[in-house]
Amino acid sequence: MTTAVIAFSGGLDTSFLVPYSREAYGVKRVITCTVNTGGFSPEEAEKIAARSREVGADKHLFVDGSQSYYDEIIQYMIFGNCTRDGYPLCVSSERPVIAKYALDACREEKADMFINGSTGAGNDQYRFDVATQVLGQGKVVGKSPIREFDITRAFSADYLRKHNISVTEKGTTYSYNVGLWGISIGGGETHKSDGLIPEEAWYSHPDPKATEGVLDITFEKGNPVSVNFEEQTTTGAVAIIRRITEIGNKFCIGRNYYLSTTSPGKKGRIAFESPAADILYEAHSRLEAIVMTQSQISGKRAIAEKFGEMLHEAKMYDPYMDDMKALMVSSQRRVTGTARVYLAQGMIKATTVTSPYDLLGVKGAVYGETSTAYTGADAAGSTLIHGFEQRLYYSLEKDKSRSMFIGIQGS
Repeated sequence: MTTAVIAFSGGLDTSFLVPYSREAYGVKRVITCTVNTGGFSPEEAEKIAARSREVGADKHLFVDGSQSYYDEIIQYMIFGNCTRDGYPLCVSSERPVIAKYALDACREEKADMFINGSTGAGNDQYRFDVATQVLGQGKVVGKSPIREFDITRAFSADYLRKHNISVTEKGTTYSYNVGLWGISIGGGETHKSDGLIPEEAWYSHPDPKATEGVLDITFEKGNPVSVNFEEQTTTGAVAIIRRITEIGNKFCIGRNYYLSTTSPGKKGRIAFESPAADILYEAHSRLEAIVMTQSQISGKRAIAEKFGEMLHEAKMYDPYMDDMKALMVSSQRRVTGTARVYLAQGMIKATTVTSPYDLLGVKGAVYGETSTAYTGADAAGSTLIHGFEQRLYYSLEKDKSRSMFIGIQGS
């Protein structure tokens, strides 16, 4: 008997997969598995479970993967302030967590098939297929019916209606991926480079009364350990991210669009909401700026760029990921202190920081003033040595009228 586990969000695509997998693959027992990466409330979890029953699943599993998501992935993205061309990896970063727990469910339920809602156009197909290959080790077959049979959202909606399963109009136009680190919105106007989704298509909506606000975020060795807003303190990394998301949504922080080249070579574009990532990256990077040396900052930036690239492009099981994590952990040993973030509607106005490792306030290091650590003559000698090699090179230049940049011909 064929048993399949379906990665299930309750949206149009994954709802379609339940009845269609029986028809397409002859699946006898269908188990839906929802991995909560932090984006679903208890009420939403119950709605998803009800949806699973409505579409005819034999069993529904709900797994809380939010702490694992933070421990294995998000904390390292905070350490590195990781983005992919400005996009904080809201969706791509959570896929390994969803795949891990869904494949765990395959083993526990003795399922021989893992089904996901990936298309053939984007990067998710790589993330789920690679996870199935690495973690499944040939014992589980991965299937993506939407990719395999070129299924459109219109076809999925019609198919469900013909099977007397309800379909919401909003669900036919846009697809939503909701997680702890943010939300992505695909479909509709995002398919055009100049398209903007309407206000009602955004997942969250700002509070018009939220005009100004201040929150204090405390970090210990790079990890957020508390956030205080309006005299209310929240602790615990996952709870902190949820609280900052709630605050950021009120101020309309984190709305943006992302356009990139996908692994198959196609251009892809989405809208996304990332209030927690935007605020935490701002606070964390400002704290790093006063406690780390410039070599640490620039060196880690290069590592973080590679980390984000490999995570986004389905290379999350490469051992180099662990190597990069180790370096980023080491880089955070002095990233302890508090960042005060000032918010206004639609923007982060400013950020100030305090830390016991503050290099800006060290005696003798006040910027723009004389130093007690060295004399003016010491400074002059330092600049002479700094420019000495360039001076030697330029001394052999025949044409002194050339551009100030030696290798560029003047006009």
